[in-house]
Amino acid sequence: MRRTSSLLAAAALAATTLTVPTAAHADVSDAKLTVSFDRLAEDRVAKISVRVTSASGVTGVQAHGRYESSTAEPYATLDLKRTQGTDTDGVWEGEIRPDVAARPGTNVVDTVITTADGATTLRRAWFIDCFTTSVEGLAAAPAVVDVEHPDVALSGRLMVQKSHDRAPEPVQGLTVDAYPAQATTAADGSFVLRTQGGADVHLQAQGPYCALDEDSPASVRQQATEISVRMTPGSTVAPYTEMSVDGKVLRHGSAGLAPAAGVTVALDLASGLAEYSPPQVKTAADGTFHAFFTAARGVGSSGAVAVEAKGGEFLTGSRASLGTLNIRNKAAIDDFVLRGAPMAYGDPIVADGTLTIRPDYTGVTNLPVYLEYSWDGKTGWKTWAQQTLPLPKSFFFDTSKPVTKDAYWRFRYPGGPLNTPAVSPVKYVDVKYRTQIYDFNASPEPVKKGKSITVKGLLNRFMDKAVPGPNAPVSIYFKPSGSSKWTQMAVVKTASNGWFSKVFKASKDGTWMASYNGSANYFASNKPSDYVDVR
Repeated sequence: MRRTSSLLAAAALAATTLTVPTAAHADVSDAKLTVSFDRLAEDRVAKISVRVTSASGVTGVQAHGRYESSTAEPYATLDLKRTQGTDTDGVWEGEIRPDVAARPGTNVVDTVITTADGATTLRRAWFIDCFTTSVEGLAAAPAVVDVEHPDVALSGRLMVQKSHDRAPEPVQGLTVDAYPAQATTAADGSFVLRTQGGADVHLQAQGPYCALDEDSPASVRQQATEISVRMTPGSTVAPYTEMSVDGKVLRHGSAGLAPAAGVTVALDLASGLAEYSPPQVKTAADGTFHAFFTAARGVGSSGAVAVEAKGGEFLTGSRASLGTLNIRNKAAIDDFVLRGAPMAYGDPIVADGTLTIRPDYTGVTNLPVYLEYSWDGKTGWKTWAQQTLPLPKSFFFDTSKPVTKDAYWRFRYPGGPLNTPAVSPVKYVDVKYRTQIYDFNASPEPVKKGKSITVKGLLNRFMDKAVPGPNAPVSIYFKPSGSSKWTQMAVVKTASNGWFSKVFKASKDGTWMASYNGSANYFASNKPSDYVDVR
C-alpha cells in the first residue's frame, strides 16, 4: 500500500534537468541545466549551473525563478556568470533564494541562453523547497495481522528538521493518514491511526512541510486460498450459449478451511471463446460466486477456460482449470418414434427420427447416427444399428434383427469438429410373448336342451418356439342367438399341457368364445368362437 508523492521524487539535495524546444535555430550543440538545492542548508539557496557548447559563442544566460508553474510571473531574475571555459564551451552559474514560508513546494527555474547568431535556447529545471519531515518511533499493535484479525493501531511522532545543525522537533496540527484512517498530530507530534492490515503512514505536503511515506511496521500473515468450480451447460456448446461459472473460494484459516468473502474472481478465457470480455465478480459472505459469459460465434473454436481468485493483502491468489471449451453447432435428434411398443418377442425394432444442426450447418456430410440400447437406460449403451446421413434430415431404422428382451432405446449422433453431440430422449420397450388358442371347440352340436356342452381349447405361447401355456386364466364367453352382447360364463386355468375345458348346461342356441387376456409378459390371445345349436 506504499504511495509515492511527486514531492518525494526530489531528495533533500535536488538536481534536475529538462530540455525544451529552442526559440530559433541556434547553433547550440549542447546545453545542460543543473539546479542543486540542499533543503537542510542554513542559507537555503538554489545553485544554478548551465554548461553550454555553441559554435558562435554564448552572449548571455539569464535565469528566471518561478513558483509552481512555468507560466507564472518570475519571483527572481538574474544573469548567470561564466565561471569556467570559454564563450563557445563553458559553464555559467548563479544563485536564487526561494522563500519556504511564502512559496513552499515546487519551484521552476527557466534559463534562456542567447548566442552570437541572435538565437535563444531554453532549458528548464525544478526543485522542491520544504522542510524535511520524518516519523519517530513508528510502531504497530499488534505487530502481526491477518484476515481474521485485521485491525491495527499505528502510532508515532511526526518530526521536522529545518537544517543540518538543528535536531528534529515535533510538528503539531498536521494531518497524517494510513488509509482509510486519518489523525491530527498533537503538540508533541504524536498520532494514532486505527486501520487494517499493512497500511503505510502517509503525509501529504502541507504548507512548508515535505510529504513523506513510511512503510507500515505491521506484518501481514497471508492465508492461502483454493477454488472449487463448475461450468454449465457443458464443455461443448453452441455459438452464443450463455455460460455460467459457479464456484466457491475457501481460505486456509487458523481453524481449517473457511469461506473467503469479498475476493475478486476473474475468468481467464482463451482467445475467441467469448463474445465479450467477462466481468470480474466478488465472492459472497459464504465464499460463493457466479460468473458468466456468452460463447462466441466462431464455430469450431476451442480453448482453455480457467478461474482465478485474485490475491490481496490478506489472501494469496489461486487458480482452477475448467478444461477446454469447444464451440460447435447445436445438433439435436427430434421426433423419435418407436413403432409397435410393446413389442412381440422376436420382432425387429422399427424407429425413426430427425437430425437437425443449428444455427449453421456448415456443409458437413457423412453424419453417423446410432440406434443404441441399454438394460437400465443409464449405462452400458451398445450399438444395435447404424446409418450415415449425407446431411441433416429425417431417418428410418427397420432392422431384421429380432428383439428378445426388454430394453431402453435411444438415437445418438456423436458430433464432430463443428457440431455438438446429440442424444434423443430414452424410450423403454416392453417385449412380450405372443399367445394363441388352438383347436377351440364347443360340443356336441347340435345338443339337446338341458344336456351338457363341453368348451375346450389349447393355449400356446410363442417363445423361441411354440410351447403350451400352463396355469393361465382363460375366460369363456357366450352370446345367445340374436344378441350382440357377450357374457362371461367362466374363467378356467389351463393345465400343464396348455389345455383347458369347461362343461356347461345347454339352454339356448348361441356362440361360445374363449380369450386369454394377457399379462406383464404375454400378449392377449386370439378369440376363437364356435356356434352350438340347442334343440
